[in-house]
Amino acid sequence: MGELSAYRKEIKYVIPLAKIPAVKRCMDHLMARDDYCTEDAYKIRSVYFESINNIDFAQKLAGIDVRKKVRLRTYNGADSLCKLELKQKKRDLQHKQSLILSKEDAKALSKGHYEVLTKYFPNSETAVKAYNIMRLGCYRPVVMIEYDRLAYQYPLYDTRVTLDMGIRSTEANLNIFSSEVNYTPIMCETAVLEIKYSGKCMGFLKDALGQFDLTQNSYSKYCSGRKVYYDFNY
Repeated sequence: MGELSAYRKEIKYVIPLAKIPAVKRCMDHLMARDDYCTEDAYKIRSVYFESINNIDFAQKLAGIDVRKKVRLRTYNGADSLCKLELKQKKRDLQHKQSLILSKEDAKALSKGHYEVLTKYFPNSETAVKAYNIMRLGCYRPVVMIEYDRLAYQYPLYDTRVTLDMGIRSTEANLNIFSSEVNYTPIMCETAVLEIKYSGKCMGFLKDALGQFDLTQNSYSKYCSGRKVYYDFNY
């Protein structure tokens, strides 16, 4: 079925591009790169869905402790399969659920045909939850965001460190399988570094990253990507 579910905590930083080479050298010394990083950074593309009243956007801006995100995601320009992801946050704990969809089902979902998820119901809690959320909230795609990710992994506590660079977005082209997209850069001088883990954060990571004088940040790619909507409504 291709369904995954994980609970974890995340620590996020916004870092200047000038510090990236040093951070990469540090991480390469401490951790292994994940399977997608065969050479260097890989491309992630996400289409975010939002309710008819933009409740998820508003809750993130307001800093509400309990909130959610619904998105489709592809890796390295895949044009046949994609993931449906549901992220629910409760204070400092994140619950991420994902389900692999066919290209046809992903396209149908983007057009508001939520019923395509019912075929996954017998074996997928993610499909049931996403269907109920999207149908009741009249969810539709609102922004597509793409960036280049360098990711590291460490087996204890399912620890990951990700470095997301070149973050760009469009509110015009929402086709996740599109081969030609005109993006607007939304982070030109900075990148996003995240530590993700279940249980507790490894002490050696805190010590290693401490040398870079980073400040924890609640930056949202989703909210930053919706510049047209924000400028018109806020």
